[in-house]
Amino acid sequence: MPYLPYEEPGITTILSLTSFLLLLNGVRYALDRLLYCGIIGEIFIGMIWGLPVGGTAWLSKGAQGVIQAFGYLGLIGLVFEGGLTTDIALLRKNAYASVSVATIGLLMPIALSFLLLVFPFSDSTGKTAYPTPLAAFSAGASLCSTSLGTTFAILSAANMQKTRVGIVLVGAAMMDDVVGLVMVNIITTLGRGGNTGWPIARPIAASFGLLLATLVVCPYVLMPVSCWFLGVMSGEAPLDGQQTSKAKICTVVTKLIRNIPHLDFIISTLILIAFVTIASFIDASVLFAAFIAGGMVSFLLNVDSEQQQSDTTSQGKGPAEMYQDYLKPTMDGILVPFFFASIGFSIPITDMFSGSIVWKGIVYSILMVLAKGTISIVFYFEYFMKQRKVKKSIMRSPARTLPCQSDPVQMIAASALPPGNLTPNASPDAELSPGPPHSMALLAGMAMVARGEIGFLIASLSQSSGVLALRYKENMTIESSGEELFLVIVWAVGICTIVGPLGVGLIIRRIRP
Repeated sequence: MPYLPYEEPGITTILSLTSFLLLLNGVRYALDRLLYCGIIGEIFIGMIWGLPVGGTAWLSKGAQGVIQAFGYLGLIGLVFEGGLTTDIALLRKNAYASVSVATIGLLMPIALSFLLLVFPFSDSTGKTAYPTPLAAFSAGASLCSTSLGTTFAILSAANMQKTRVGIVLVGAAMMDDVVGLVMVNIITTLGRGGNTGWPIARPIAASFGLLLATLVVCPYVLMPVSCWFLGVMSGEAPLDGQQTSKAKICTVVTKLIRNIPHLDFIISTLILIAFVTIASFIDASVLFAAFIAGGMVSFLLNVDSEQQQSDTTSQGKGPAEMYQDYLKPTMDGILVPFFFASIGFSIPITDMFSGSIVWKGIVYSILMVLAKGTISIVFYFEYFMKQRKVKKSIMRSPARTLPCQSDPVQMIAASALPPGNLTPNASPDAELSPGPPHSMALLAGMAMVARGEIGFLIASLSQSSGVLALRYKENMTIESSGEELFLVIVWAVGICTIVGPLGVGLIIRRIRP
């Protein structure tokens, strides 16, 4: 039949959905207040209400599919919020740190994953076999990306979106997302037996091509158009008084546009839809496109705010206010909890607790936590380099005296500041502490540990394409049976997704009394 007959849902369905939604919000609220890690509770609720636990579903498979789809909308909205609230100038200023963090965070998991070559596994006949190098690379590819949604959720819960460490993490997570999409194509191509370069390079070329096009269009096309449009709307733009018919048409159009309710939200939503659609068709990263769309909307709304400062009748909103008014209630109450619960749907709990998979999964998880944690060296390297520059500048200017020269402790603190900021209050946005940046480095390392949606996606594609193969050590014959290896990878993705936010919450709780 060409329609869906309306059927009243049963009380079981009503109670399951109600308890699911209420618990998602209640548990997140409690854990966010306690340890800034409410997303962990949402993942666990997804594991309990979904199919993995005991093979019994409190939510039907169809309901889980719908929740997963709406959850992905929540992820897009979460990344869009990141683009709205990110200080682009500060992101550009810290581009070197972001690239360094992203590079180390990508290479270390792949490098340490080759230790899987010495892990014994059982094939379908019970014989001992070992992963192939391609299987180890696929495992590392599953763990090299950082969960973009989790990163933004952590920063939002801790109110760290505009701190330096938050900006560096946002840049690194965005690069990880693009590379994660490339890894998906690499695994798919290798699984089909292909080795051509363009299908592998196309996602990264398309993603950065979209970014470059936006950087050109925003200042040179959209900003002049926006300024002219705002001038017409405010009556400041000169209309052609000699052509009365044209002036009348402009007046009518202006009045119609002014009477459109919620214009900022409509334009912002259309921009987001356009970027996501374009990214999907050109094989770019959808999440990267959502972030770029957020940056463009922020740019346009800020131009709008600057132009309308003298207009007391203006109804324009800034990017933060627009998001708070229109998107935040739905995002925080429904869509974002659905996303993290859908991650819980993807964890095969009953299959993971069997045989030797447990210890292998825990050992591999520890390796993957350490792999991402090594990005902390970037912050120590920056600290020692700045300290070295300060000492050199002081040695070159022996006659220069510090304001705090009488106090040795204050002199040490001042020497830790970058050149030109020799007093602790000289630069209000300087986030350097008097000593080594232990808290900042540890916080950034733990924030990058969380994997999530892309990790599960790459692991599933690797398993379905036959890339997670085993081989016998004696004669190097390949046995394409990597179910145990797949479960070990899922162990690592799941534990990292939980340990990362929990570690960040504990650190923030410690440094914020």
